[in-house]
Amino acid sequence: MKRILVLAFTTFVISSCVKSPTGPGGGNTLTNASVVYVVNEGNFGKGNSSLTAYYPDSNAAVTDVFKIVNGRNLGDTGNDIAIFDQKAYIVVNNSDKIEIINSQNASWVGTIYFAAGTSPYRIAIDAQDNLGFVSDLQTNAVSVVNLTTNSLTGDTISVGNNPYGIAYYSGYVFAANSGYGSGNTVSVIDAVSRKVVKTVTVGTGPTEVLSDGSGVVWVVCPGNIGDIGKVYLINTSTLAVVDSINTNAGISAYGGHAFAFDADRGAAYLIADSSVIKLNLTTHQILNDNFISGTFFGMSVDGATGNIFLTDAKDYQSNGQVYIYSPTGTYTSKSFTAGIIPDAMAFQRGF
Repeated sequence: MKRILVLAFTTFVISSCVKSPTGPGGGNTLTNASVVYVVNEGNFGKGNSSLTAYYPDSNAAVTDVFKIVNGRNLGDTGNDIAIFDQKAYIVVNNSDKIEIINSQNASWVGTIYFAAGTSPYRIAIDAQDNLGFVSDLQTNAVSVVNLTTNSLTGDTISVGNNPYGIAYYSGYVFAANSGYGSGNTVSVIDAVSRKVVKTVTVGTGPTEVLSDGSGVVWVVCPGNIGDIGKVYLINTSTLAVVDSINTNAGISAYGGHAFAFDADRGAAYLIADSSVIKLNLTTHQILNDNFISGTFFGMSVDGATGNIFLTDAKDYQSNGQVYIYSPTGTYTSKSFTAGIIPDAMAFQRGF
């Protein structure tokens, strides 16, 4: 009875906050996001991770929607989220698990447990083969998840030390081997054979790795303390570095999701120490090294609107804030309160 009441409450919240979508959902059609999920890391070892749901149509947010709907905490140190087939996969690092929810109403679907000490960190989706590839931060490996059965396949692929960011593109998985600042490689995995087919040398301490969807994978390399950050570009056909970008700024290492693309508008955004840098996806040039001023922790872009969501972790102990900027870098005057250390985000399109 309690679960029925909770789900009824959630349905009321969603129907109250979400008006009609601005376009059809499903397929490859982008409509304005009906809900934006924000994973709040919480404090390591405290078990106070949470999930915030934000409804753009009404500018309303539910700060701890996972607990409200499912009657329990999310876990210890949430680090990533990806939506696939109307399910959201939430990687909870120090709990060694992935929580799966219905992406429309946040109700629990299942849990995938990893061996203790695995420290799953980021997830990349291979939508064609219904697979998820997860970087295992402490065991120097990548695990494979069957997204049909929502279970581990048993495949564990050895890569470099402390794999951080991970990306999938056209049959390959790219894992950034951070080495917590001592690494300088990206492992390239064949998604079919599930074997490393090449190790690409990049800059120091690679963290973020993203595919721009046009045959180039971008790798953010913060370097060590005091270094100028660099971005390396890997051609997905030759599996070789084809360019590098000197950011002329320090980049925070091992923080939140600091890199995002807006493919429709040809832009990439990178969080630096005191600003957001804007880059051109085609020319690989810096367009503005102070596109948005401020100190931010995590970032994501709504591909339908181009709006940039930036998180402020504040003092890392109290609830953080998420600010929304337009594609021109102008603050929209919209923001919402999230949980402790808001970071990874995912956009659910029309219901």
